[in-house]
This record gives sequence, C-alpha cells and structure tokens, in this order.
Amino acid sequence: ASREEELASLQSQLAQQQITLDAQAEVLASQQEALESQTAKIDDLVGVRTQIVSELSSALTASGLKATVDPNSGDITLDSAVFFETASYTIKADGQAMLDQFVPVFLQDKYKDYLGQIIIEGHTDTVGEYFMNLELSQNRALSVAKYCLQMRSLTEEQREMLRSILTAQGRSYADPIYNADGTVNMEQSRRVEFKFSLRDAEMIEEMNRILQGQ
Repeated sequence: ASREEELASLQSQLAQQQITLDAQAEVLASQQEALESQTAKIDDLVGVRTQIVSELSSALTASGLKATVDPNSGDITLDSAVFFETASYTIKADGQAMLDQFVPVFLQDKYKDYLGQIIIEGHTDTVGEYFMNLELSQNRALSVAKYCLQMRSLTEEQREMLRSILTAQGRSYADPIYNADGTVNMEQSRRVEFKFSLRDAEMIEEMNRILQGQ
C-alpha cells in the first residue's frame, strides 16, 4: 500500500510539474508573440520615418531652394535667407513657395496615425542682444507656423490636424552652427528648423535598443 501511495504521489507530482511546464510554455509563447508584434511595429515606424524623409527630400529638391534634411532624425533645416530679409519676419515669396511644396507631405492620410508633433524653431546668428534675437526668432517661427496653418491647399481636416501637433518656438542664438575652426557660421546659424516626431517614437527607440541588445 505504501508503494502504491508512493507511486500515486510521484504521478501527482509529475502531473503538477507538467501543468507548470505547460503554463510556462504558454507564457513564453505569449511573450514571443508580443515581441514579434513590437518588432513589426518598430519596423513599421522606422519605415514610415524613412518614407517621410525621402518624400520631404524630393519636395525640397523640386522647390529648388536651399535646405537640408537629417537622414536619421528627419529634421529639416531651412536657410533663413530664403524666408526673410535681414531683421525681418515677413516671409518672402520664395519661402512661401517652399512651404507650399513640402508641408502637405507631412499631412497625407497615410501618415496621420503616426505623426506625433511638428516643431518649428527659429534661430538667429550671434550678432546683437539675446532678447532682441529671441523676439526675432520667435516671430519668424510664428510667421512660418501661421502661413502653414492658413495654406489654401489644406483641407479642413488637415488644418485641424496641424493645429493639434504644431508648435512654434524661438531659440535666439542659443544653438548656433559652428565652422570647422570653432568660429560661428553666421549664415548657417540664421535658419528655420522643422522637427517632427512619430507617436511613441521614444518608446520605439528604447525597445529597438533592447531588441538589438544594446
């Protein structure tokens, strides 16, 4: 009887261990599925960013005006000389034409579920007093933002989307561009930057680092 009890006890332990193993296998399968889903999401967002940057680059090339797009962040730097006369914040015709070319790229339906924020930054050179430059850079960023929001080519839905994600800010000469010898490049420092972020971009970047084992 004691041997039968012992066998029954062992069988019970084995059955319990099997239940535990099955549960662990289920958890692992669930984690694997979640990981694959997040990896797909990362790939999707990285693909979206690449596509937006590519389209923005094409639009800027088509406009024939001076601008650069950072291939990693997608941040666009526009030469202020295209937009404004010295000490002015009234947008010139060439600047308006450039905005007409590439702002609608952001607002296509295929991107509306991904785009988190657009920041327009005004920057000045280091000549003059900080607060005067702060006011000028803020006014320039605001002029660009107002023009974008009032574009006739936008639908009301696109305008509403832009209102919800657009920020304009002036940086004065807080972030100048430097030459190789360490001196300030005055011409390049006078600029307007468009920065865009995708929804959950920080989370995606962190997850990407984890997945790559960094």
